[in-house]
Order: sequence, then C-alpha cells, then structure tokens
Amino acid sequence: MLLIADSGSTKTDWRLVDEEGNTIDSVQCKGLNPYFLTEREIAGVIEKEVLPVARQAEKVIFYGAGCGLAAKVAQVKSAIESVLPVKYPTEVYGDILGAARSLLQDQKGITCILGTGANSCVYDGQEIIGNVPSLGYILADWGSGTVLCKDLIALILQQRIDGEIIDDFHATYPMDLRQMLDKIYNKPQANRYLASFTPFLLKYAHHKACEKILKDNFRKFFEYYVLAYDEKSLSEAITFTGSIAYHFSDFLRSTAAEYGLEINKIVQHPMKGLVKYHCQTVPAIK
Repeated sequence: MLLIADSGSTKTDWRLVDEEGNTIDSVQCKGLNPYFLTEREIAGVIEKEVLPVARQAEKVIFYGAGCGLAAKVAQVKSAIESVLPVKYPTEVYGDILGAARSLLQDQKGITCILGTGANSCVYDGQEIIGNVPSLGYILADWGSGTVLCKDLIALILQQRIDGEIIDDFHATYPMDLRQMLDKIYNKPQANRYLASFTPFLLKYAHHKACEKILKDNFRKFFEYYVLAYDEKSLSEAITFTGSIAYHFSDFLRSTAAEYGLEINKIVQHPMKGLVKYHCQTVPAIK
C-alpha cells in the first residue's frame, strides 16, 4: 500500500492506494508547511488525523509547500517517520515537483502552481531543471490567493472600490479594522488568512476593480515566473494546478494569450495525476 500526500500551505490531501492505484482510503488535514509548523507539530497532526487511515501503508511519498531545502525535507521526513511505521523509506519532495509529475508525468514542460502561494518550474520528464525562486507573499507570489486577496482587502479597507462591494464585504466578514489588522500582522499564518477571502474575490471577479487586480497579478506572474525561462522551454506544454488557477482559469488563459502563450492543462488538485505517476508511469513499489 502506498500513501501519497499533497500539502499546500492551507491543506494536505492524503490518499492510500494499492499497487494498481485504487483508492483504499483518504483524509484531509491542514497544511503542513515546515516554515510555519515545527517537527513536533507536524507529527502531532499526522498522529491525530492521518494515522487512523494509514496503518496499512508500506511507503509514504510526501509533496509539500516549504519542502525545497534539505533541512525542511529532513524536518518533515522525521515527523512522518516518527508516527507512521512504514516498510520502505519515506520520500519528501517540494510541491512543485509533485505538480510537474502530476500534470506532465514523463513529458517535458512547464508547470505552475497558483493556490495560496505561487511557484513554477521547468520539468524534463523526470526532474526539475529550472525554477524561479519562490520568495513568498511578502516579496513575490503574484497571482496567488494570498496576494490577490491582499490587494482586494487594501482597496476595501481604504474605500477605493465601489460601496456595494465594501458593504457586502463587511456584511460577509463582520470584523472591524483593528481585528483584521491583528489577524494579518500579529497572528500566525497570515498568508492562509488572506487567501481565505478568495471566495469573495471570485464573487466579484468581473467587477472592473477586481478584474484589474486579477489581470495585473497574472501579468506579473507570467513575466516573473514563466517568461523567465528560455524559448525552448516555452515551446513545450504549459500546465497549471491550484485553486486560483482553476477558479480564475478564464483570466489566466486570456493573460497567457497576451504573451503569445497557450495553457495546455489546468487542474484544481494534483492528486489524481500523482496516483497515476506513482502507480503506472513510475511505480513506487515494485
């Protein structure tokens, strides 16, 4: 039995499958980003929420946001192995490799993530061979749920957007300015909090101010995260995963067209492709 995890900053999807890829069980827990949680905290979440469905697992393959550096990989791996007694060594990779393997399998191309955060890579069919540094929402992450909603909330709180939107926002989220700023600046995981307003942005996506936020962010994403790659890479398949890419796909595709690019595939969740990759394309348990 193989246990596959796909972890973003907001949530982690776990899928227990047999060697043919049939789902035996699944569970969802909060995001297990090692930049926001200690090894002990990660282990605690896994023990409480994942262990009950993972007792049959022989191997764990974990793809996660924040797992780009060796020290963070070791932190997550140690947390998993302290709770799940599996037969084979646990494998931990960054979420961008998981996205590439899910969307491209063993084909070459560019894969992008637009969810709570933002990232992209060039994939050669096996490994990542090019990657723009993911600097987080303070320095970059244009097009992510965090930055999109940060821009929207700034307009709302400074009353730089139509009154009907301001009124609806305060009716939907009954908090005063002090409470909101406290959650953004003083509470942990402000990125998740900001991204949680995505449904409200989606509701008004075709309002001119929200359209501008979306188009400006997606243009910056393509300029920094896609056009940074060479012409040969840009001629290969371009794929996206993540809730933002999925729900705002029309805006994303039209922005790509402005740069003469075509998006080949957009999926909301990479898990289905990861199961195919590890059970058919490159079997994890032989």
